[in-house]
Amino acid sequence: MRPEIKDLCRTLHEMGSDAEECVSLLWTSFIYVSSTPLNDCRKKMEHLKKSEPALTRELTKLAKDNPDVKPYVSAPVHFMRIAESIEKLATCIEKVVKENVLFSDRAIEEITFLLQRLIDLMRPTSDIILARNAILAKYVNESQSGIVRRALEYATLHEERMIQGICVPVASPIYIRMLDEIKNIAWHANEIAVKLTSNMATSAR
Repeated sequence: MRPEIKDLCRTLHEMGSDAEECVSLLWTSFIYVSSTPLNDCRKKMEHLKKSEPALTRELTKLAKDNPDVKPYVSAPVHFMRIAESIEKLATCIEKVVKENVLFSDRAIEEITFLLQRLIDLMRPTSDIILARNAILAKYVNESQSGIVRRALEYATLHEERMIQGICVPVASPIYIRMLDEIKNIAWHANEIAVKLTSNMATSAR
């Protein structure tokens, strides 16, 4: 692989690592009911979003003469979408903290669990940039499926809590929004893994 391509892959890997770190910051902020970790998170994601256009252009340019680069072309956009969802999660958590929005104990456990699963998902998503490994891709795919399945299950349980009057009405749209953004992050992570490894499978045939 040419040096400039290796450099771009390292940049992509750093994007994934930054996203993983930010999800961890979201988890910390939510658990400790503190908006302080969100500042670092937003700075990292803003930098990621600003880096995306130039990186996509460079990868697209290199892909014209090097087919092996093509699977990487869409990765910056997916990371940008992940960054956008992370920012939306940060906004939700900040609202919870600053306005003292009360989640039920069950809702706190559910969001905490899903954020932890996202952290576990983002590491192999980053690593697959440098090591296009089918085993890593399978892990990402199964993790994404698990996150979506749990999020849908939690949405149903949330409706039941609303009916029972356990959930505070003002918390409901925030909780649902958080579930949606968590699913979005998992989906875009899986798309990165699928794009990279499906191209490998095609090349091998």
